[in-house]
Amino acid sequence: MERAWKGSYENLSEDVIEDSWNDFSKTISKKKNHKKSHLIKIYSAAAIFVALLAGYAYLSLSESSMHIVNNSIANKEVNLPDGSLVILQPGSEIEYAKEFEKRNVSLKGNAFFDVVRDTLKRFEVKTQATTTTVLGTSFLIEEEDENASNTRVTLFSGRVLVSIKDKAESFAIIPGESLVYKNGRTSIEKFETILSFEAGNKFIDVNYLEIEKLFDFLSDRFGYEFHTDSIMENKRVTLRINKSDSLEQVLNILSIINKTNYEVNKEQKKVTIFKK
Repeated sequence: MERAWKGSYENLSEDVIEDSWNDFSKTISKKKNHKKSHLIKIYSAAAIFVALLAGYAYLSLSESSMHIVNNSIANKEVNLPDGSLVILQPGSEIEYAKEFEKRNVSLKGNAFFDVVRDTLKRFEVKTQATTTTVLGTSFLIEEEDENASNTRVTLFSGRVLVSIKDKAESFAIIPGESLVYKNGRTSIEKFETILSFEAGNKFIDVNYLEIEKLFDFLSDRFGYEFHTDSIMENKRVTLRINKSDSLEQVLNILSIINKTNYEVNKEQKKVTIFKK
């Protein structure tokens, strides 16, 4: 640097200086553009990699679980990987893992479950308000409002344990019982296990049943009050009731079996049964 500073050089014209500077600027510009192009390629490759990774993660997540929605007006049968049966009611949906090692199902809405027994693996159904735990049984879960704060668990066979969200206590129910969680309170209601279409049955075979219990079932199903005289006391009845049967069709059968007449008051929602 010292020799270069002290050295003597011939004077250059302004044109030569200008040309030399332009050549230098072009060389620097090419190097910058090459570097920039190289960086763009690196960033593009990185972006494509991230996009592919995200897409793979999404596909892996979506393919690892099954989400089934019943948008039809009829019940939908769903066979789970362990052989258990779910009858999904209209407007309801379930989600579960494809591998189904832990036998966990998430439910929104209403569904009947017929669970294959496995003493080594429990079966859990989670709603927004409750968790129902079983080994093998058949039961119905109903979310009775849009917010899912009111839930009913009805047991037809086996045993289940129901826990309530944010509550330490759990409830064991037996066949013929319904656990009702409503407005923050829990209660147990009883019902006749054989008198129900909720399990997806197309008909019910009533075998030598007290006729008062049959009237209670018909009252709940059709919304009518039943009034009878003493001739119906201690009576028992055997018949088949189809899910599609109307109230009048059932009453016609009962009238023939018991040799009685009936009168239906649609305005007062009342049925009167009397001797012929």
